[in-house]
Amino acid sequence: MTKSSGTILDGEGRPAGRGAGTAPRTYASSVDSITLEVLRTRLAAIAEEGALTIERTACNPVIAESRDCSCTLLDARAQLLMGGGAVAHHFGVCDHAVQATVAAHAGTLAPGDVFIANDPHNGGGLHYQDVVVQRPVFVDGEIIAWAVNSGHMMDMGGMAFGSWAPAATECYQEALRLPPVRLFRAGMEQQDVWAILRNNIRVSSLVEMDIRSLVAGSQVAHDKLLQLALAMGAQRFLQAVRALQERTEEEMRRRISLLEDGEYALTTYTEWLDELYRVPCRLTVDGDRMHFDFAGAAPQCPHFFNSKAHIIRAIVVSDITDVLAHDLPLSAGLFAPITLHCPEGTVVNSRPPAPTASAHFDVALNASMAAQQCVMMAIAASGPRAPGAHLLSGPVAPSCMGLHTWSFQTPAGTPDGWLMLDGAMAGGSAGYDRDGYDLFSFMVARKAIIEAVDVELFESRYPALVVEKRPRPGVPGAGRYRAGAGSQMAYRPYGVRELAGVMLGMREWLPLPGFAGGLPGANTEFAIRRADGRREPVSGHASGVRVREDEVFEFRLGSGGGLGDPIDREVSLVARDVCQRRLTREEAAGVYGVLLDSAGDVDAEQTRLRRVQVLAARLKTAAPAARPLTDIAPLSANAIGGLPLYCGVEQHGAFAYASVSGAPLARAPDHWTDGCPTLEEVRGGRLLIRHYLDPLTGKFLFVEALPRGEPRTIDIRPKRWTAPPS
Repeated sequence: MTKSSGTILDGEGRPAGRGAGTAPRTYASSVDSITLEVLRTRLAAIAEEGALTIERTACNPVIAESRDCSCTLLDARAQLLMGGGAVAHHFGVCDHAVQATVAAHAGTLAPGDVFIANDPHNGGGLHYQDVVVQRPVFVDGEIIAWAVNSGHMMDMGGMAFGSWAPAATECYQEALRLPPVRLFRAGMEQQDVWAILRNNIRVSSLVEMDIRSLVAGSQVAHDKLLQLALAMGAQRFLQAVRALQERTEEEMRRRISLLEDGEYALTTYTEWLDELYRVPCRLTVDGDRMHFDFAGAAPQCPHFFNSKAHIIRAIVVSDITDVLAHDLPLSAGLFAPITLHCPEGTVVNSRPPAPTASAHFDVALNASMAAQQCVMMAIAASGPRAPGAHLLSGPVAPSCMGLHTWSFQTPAGTPDGWLMLDGAMAGGSAGYDRDGYDLFSFMVARKAIIEAVDVELFESRYPALVVEKRPRPGVPGAGRYRAGAGSQMAYRPYGVRELAGVMLGMREWLPLPGFAGGLPGANTEFAIRRADGRREPVSGHASGVRVREDEVFEFRLGSGGGLGDPIDREVSLVARDVCQRRLTREEAAGVYGVLLDSAGDVDAEQTRLRRVQVLAARLKTAAPAARPLTDIAPLSANAIGGLPLYCGVEQHGAFAYASVSGAPLARAPDHWTDGCPTLEEVRGGRLLIRHYLDPLTGKFLFVEALPRGEPRTIDIRPKRWTAPPS
């Protein structure tokens, strides 16, 4: 793949070019393990202290209460050492920001310099509002580290309050775009840059204080890093941080090597009203390396969710290492064995003037979800000893978010507003042995977590009155283990005549799929309850939304999918969900086949009969398999237990079988679903839910959600399947 056809990023965020295979250990053997562990914990403490300084100094509740900020430590080469704060996705873009700063200001860097950037096309981070403040750390005239902070600013100018403008068609309309420039030169404030900021930002006093909180956090991290380097000796410090990165890389490569070599692919789609933008991902596992290829991604478009290669890389690596290496420090060592191909001129690697205000949301989160599911398929094909096997789950669910911003006029006639971070509280996918988390869209809490603002604080700070706030009930995301619930919330203007809003919703009609027979999750919904009693739906990418003082705005967030066939769910858990009003009795009977008596207890015999009837009805109404293996006998019970291909599917020689029934499904290298009868359900005229059944039992082996007319979304090809033993 040539660079002109796209961008292949290596583990250091630069175009790949070094040889394949394990990097030589040049430092790890020269530093003892106790020194490295002490260094690791001190770096972690420094990063957290820098992030806490930001939180304690900022005025914006998005930072001060919800913790949408970070402090990232980089080495002298601008490679990741450690991150602190709630937003781990920030950590992986900071090296890109510093590399751009060094390229623009090489030869003029000096102690006391502080730089700012926010343009994803030119040295910025995740998007315009997540400004990046960078401070080099010098010892004896040489840079030995960088302290880099980022936080979400309430506004950075542009055509809409909050700088999210769904109507923008090019980057020039969206925000004040800053390349790497100095805020401080040798410790002296650059008043001209501060003046430009104040002149272009609506709530300039608030944003100025929040930027100063980033500067303060960088000062704390700078001073602590300097003290650490001086205590160790600068050269010893440099040697030790490199050793720490190498040890992490070595362990990451070891874990990757435990996965089955081969290719694993998933295609997803990003919505914009009636438009769809394809985001395919193909993972190649090759020894101790992983490569994610987004070839075939849709061309860049005139919508604000175009992304950049460095953003895709940061989010993908952060999310997949939650699965493979959640117990390791998120440093450059985790990035080193992973490469990405993001074709230039597409939604995953756009060129100016593509708008990028949501460069880290719709497309990027879909790309990361697809990458994470490819890793899950690789884990499933590798068996219980694979790294992350205990975290096997459906898709990460941040792409179900429904953030939105509101603006209003203060009594003084000045603009003000807020970002509704409760809109980030989607429901998590189910795991292999557990239900998904409510109001939490990731699988593990290695990261610190962005928090919703307390209702009391929210109502005291903003002109709104909360009417309802709860986990969303309903059956979407059903499975042997079900998905968690997203946030359901309603509120109205209070003390102002109206609020003006911008919607940032995702997955309005195309839900996240389940895993191993689990059903797809819920979609995100926005609506206004008008004064006359009408419930008026609102588009997830609408701008100029008006809610008057006698009206109520509500949102219901989506969720990830379930895991396993719902018909296998423990009946007591279904009864509990009905008791807690997560489900109705009708939903329990219709989806889970569980019948309750008048006291709410399970009718065991009727439930058993109902489940038998459900499975029989599935097989009776299903379409025949595309390629049934009528000439191959099912496995006997004592023969079941071959090599895994997918959860519930196993390989014996050149054939795939259903693990429970022993039913033959496919002959290598055909797709194992070719031997599955299918049930198809069309929703809303354009959404297709396709169920692949075990041909003997009728149980779901895989359920996918896709646009009508599109091909199968997954491909699972470990090398032993594409070239099976004779």
